Amino acid sequence: MNAPCFICPTPARLAGVLLGAAALAALAGCEKPKPMSLTMPALPPRSVSAATVVARDVPQYLEAEGQTTASQSVNIVAQVDGKIVDMPFQQGAMVKKGDLLAKIFANPFEAAVKKAQGQVATDNANLKLAQDTLDRNKLLLPEKMVSQQQIDTFTAQVDALKGQLEVDEALLQTAQINLDYSTITAPIDGMVGTYRINVGNVIKANDLPITTIQTMSPIYADFVVSESDFPTVRKYYDANGGKLKVHVASLSDAKAEEDGELSILGNAIAAPTGTVSLRAVLPNDHLVFWPNQPVHVRILLDTLHDAVVVPEPSVLISQQGEFVFVVGTPAKPGDMPPAEMRLVETGQTQDDGMKVITSGLKPGEQVVVQGQVFLAPTMPLIVTQLDGNPTAAAQTAPATAGASASASAKP
Repeated sequence: MNAPCFICPTPARLAGVLLGAAALAALAGCEKPKPMSLTMPALPPRSVSAATVVARDVPQYLEAEGQTTASQSVNIVAQVDGKIVDMPFQQGAMVKKGDLLAKIFANPFEAAVKKAQGQVATDNANLKLAQDTLDRNKLLLPEKMVSQQQIDTFTAQVDALKGQLEVDEALLQTAQINLDYSTITAPIDGMVGTYRINVGNVIKANDLPITTIQTMSPIYADFVVSESDFPTVRKYYDANGGKLKVHVASLSDAKAEEDGELSILGNAIAAPTGTVSLRAVLPNDHLVFWPNQPVHVRILLDTLHDAVVVPEPSVLISQQGEFVFVVGTPAKPGDMPPAEMRLVETGQTQDDGMKVITSGLKPGEQVVVQGQVFLAPTMPLIVTQLDGNPTAAAQTAPATAGASASASAKP
C-alpha cells in the first residue's frame, strides 16, 4: 500500500467532505494532479498606415535666427545754420539720389558768395597791375634804368597778391559750399522717414537730423552661427567662390520670404557667446522685408544625392535612441506582416515633412507612420493605407485601428 498523502487544512464547513475524500485517498493512494496546460495568447493585430522608404536629392543646410538691416542708412543733417523754408518730400516715400529734401533760407549765403566774388575780382585786377609793372621794369634793368632792389620789390608785390588771391578764392569756394548746403538733397536712393524738424524752425549745423533715408533694396539679413558650425560654413563658402545661397523668411509674416546670397563673413568670433556674425544680401525688389524685421535664415550648403527619407511621424524616440517600426516580411504566405522595431540614425527634416535617415533603412522598405501607439515588435500588422492610399486590407481591417481579434487560451 502506498504511503498516505498529507492533506492541507480546510475550512470547517468543508471538513466533512474532505475527511471522506481523505479516507478514499488513503485507500486508493494519492496521484499527482495533472498540470494545467497554459498557452500564451496570440498578439492581436494592429491596423496601421505605412509609407514606402524612398531615396531622393535633398538640400543640406544650417539654420539661424537674425534680423534685416538697411544696406544704407543716412541721417539727413543740416551743414549750415539757418531757417528751414521748405521740405517738399513726402514722408515715407521712396526718393532717388539728388531729390530735393529741404531748403534753408539762402539769402545770407548768396550775399557771402557775391562778396567773395568781388574780392577775387579785385585781387585779380591788382595782381595783373603788379605783374605788368614787374614785366616793364625787367626790360629796363639791363639799361641800368632801374635797380635790382626795385625789381625785387615788384616781384614781392606780385607774390603777395598771388597769395591774397588764393586766400580770397578759398573764401569764395567756402561761401559757395555754404550756399550749396542751403539746398539739401538725397545722398542715396531709399525710403525717406518722417519729419523730425518742421518748416520754420531754425536749425544749427550738425544738430538734430531732419529725417533719415534707408536703402531697402537690396537689404541685409544679419545673423550668427555657432563657433562649431562656422568651419562647415567656411568650407562650403570657399568651395562656392565666396557665395552661398540662403533662404530668408519672416518670423512675423508667413508670406514674407525671399532667396539671397551669403556674401559676408564676420572677421572675429565673439568670445562671450562663441558665435560668428554673418550677413546675407537680399534683392528685396518688392519690399518684402523692412529694416529690423526678425527673420529665420537657412543657409543652403550642399545637395545630398539619393538620400533615404521617410515621413517625420514615423520616427520615434526610445531609451536606445531613435527608431521606426518597419512592416516586416510574413513568416509564410497568407500571414500578416509582423512589426519590426529598427534603430535608425537621422538627419535633417525637409520642408515637406520628410526626414533624412542616414542609417538603418533602405529604399523600398515600409515604415509605420500612424498607429504606433501600443505597437510592439512581432505584433501582426494590417496595413490599411500605404503612401496615403487605401489598401485591399482596409476592407477587412477591424473597425478601430488597433482592434484585436479574439484569442482564447487552450488547456
